[in-house]
Amino acid sequence: MFYRPRTLSLRIRPLSGRLTALLRSRLAWIGALAHDRRGVSAVEFGLAAPVFLAALSPVIDLGLAFSEQIRVNQAVEAGAQYAAVNVYNGTTWSSDVQSAMTNATSLSSDATFSPTVGSTPCGCPNSTNTAIVGGYGTPPSCSAGPCPDNSIPGYYVTISAQVIYTSLMPYSIITNPTLSSTATVRIQ
Repeated sequence: MFYRPRTLSLRIRPLSGRLTALLRSRLAWIGALAHDRRGVSAVEFGLAAPVFLAALSPVIDLGLAFSEQIRVNQAVEAGAQYAAVNVYNGTTWSSDVQSAMTNATSLSSDATFSPTVGSTPCGCPNSTNTAIVGGYGTPPSCSAGPCPDNSIPGYYVTISAQVIYTSLMPYSIITNPTLSSTATVRIQ
C-alpha cells in the first residue's frame, strides 16, 4: 500500500471565509506598506544624522578653539593699547593694564584666564628680529646712550595672556591645550 500524507494547502482545502478575509487584508496592508515611499527620507535622515554629527563635532570644536584664541588676542591687544596710551606711573599701572585686559573680553569669567604684565628693562629694538636688547639704563627713564641705530632707548613692557581651552568632546590626541598671546609695547 502506498501512503500519501495529507497536506494542508489552499488548493486542496480552503480556509474558512473569516480567516481568509483576515489574511488577505493583512497581506494587502503589508504589500501596500512595502510599496509606500512616504517617510523614506525621514528614515534615511535618522540613519545618516548621527554619522554626520560625529564627523562635524570636531570641526565645531576647532572653530570654538579659534574663537577662544581670538578673544585671548583681543585681551592682549586691549592691554597693549591701554599701555601705549596711558602714562606709566609705576604703582597701579600694571594692575590697570590687567583690568583693561579682563574687561576687554568675556574671558574674565573663565577661571583659567591669566593676564600678566611683565616688564623689560630699558632697551632698543633689535635690527635682526623682534627682540628687545637691554642694558640702556633703568626704567622708567632710559638714558644710557643711543641705540645702535642712533635712536633713543625706550622702556618696553611685555603683555601676555593665556587660557586653557576645554574641548567639547574628549579627544585622545588633544587634551586641553593652552592658548596664549603676547605683545611687547614701548611705553616711553
